[in-house]
Amino acid sequence: MPEHLIPAHYADAETSLPEVDRWCSAILAGSRSRLLHLGPFMSGKTHTAYAALRRLLAAGYPPANLGAYRAYEMARDYNPHLIEQALPVIFLDNLTDRSDSVAGVKKREPDEPEIQALMAVHQGAVVDAAERLAGRAGSSWIACASNRERLAADLGEDVAAKLLAVADVVELPPRPQPPILDW
Repeated sequence: MPEHLIPAHYADAETSLPEVDRWCSAILAGSRSRLLHLGPFMSGKTHTAYAALRRLLAAGYPPANLGAYRAYEMARDYNPHLIEQALPVIFLDNLTDRSDSVAGVKKREPDEPEIQALMAVHQGAVVDAAERLAGRAGSSWIACASNRERLAADLGEDVAAKLLAVADVVELPPRPQPPILDW
């Protein structure tokens, strides 16, 4: 398994979801397929996506044709061509990171203007990447987000609607969380 594509944490990722079976089968047959994983924090969205990529690789799909990106890292060196003219299969994780990271926070002070500007640039890159991903004809992808409402809030209703219109949506249920240890 290419270490640069599958992080060590997901090196043994497996899934039995029929949607992933269909997605992988379509790609291996030379067709296009798109999956949008929706689910709450820690529901297994990223795990399931890496399990799908692992399955493609195990079936002999060329690693050079796969790309995995975390939305929260896109602002560093985002290039629209990364999505538009890039690899045949793309995984874009954490599309709703912006709202997920503040979920449950009751009240907080506004960030400094420089931080707000950086966050706006970051979010602009994520929105642009998601819109380009939805519009790529003949491409296959998996994207992850927490739910439809946060997808619309973070990406805008138009971009969220485009993603939802072109993808098979898999809604993952919450998983039991391990107890928080109090040392």
